[in-house]
Amino acid sequence: MNKMYYLLSISVCGLFACSGVTEKIGEGSEKAGRAVGEIARGVSSGVDQAFEIQPETDTAFRLKGLSLGKVQLGNDGEGTDNRLSMYLIATKAIDQPISVKVYDPKGLEMGRSRSAVKMAAGEARFVDFVFDKRTNIDNDSRVQLSLE
Repeated sequence: MNKMYYLLSISVCGLFACSGVTEKIGEGSEKAGRAVGEIARGVSSGVDQAFEIQPETDTAFRLKGLSLGKVQLGNDGEGTDNRLSMYLIATKAIDQPISVKVYDPKGLEMGRSRSAVKMAAGEARFVDFVFDKRTNIDNDSRVQLSLE
């Protein structure tokens, strides 16, 4: 009988010990999960910054009271990364076409698009510039806006 009590007490102690270990493993897993989440957010943020397009504007663009907000890269359903959606902010009224040229890293022009823009003073909205389906805008492409 003493042997049975001995085995039972060892089993119960082992169970409680495992419970504590399981609890510690759970805490460690939770901390590891949070760390992985933070790393994933950091990588995502780095990728977003790496693919952030910053168009160049000419002086006339700024003199007309235009400025840029967010710029998004997408596609028109036929091409790959051949549509730029630019958030334009107008401090003055404007009724004029805007043209966009895209250059590859070697400085060679690879696409042009234009869009008629009519905005009241104080208005802001996205304007899409769709390029030929063979124009593939990358993070190292140079994008230049100008008024016509």
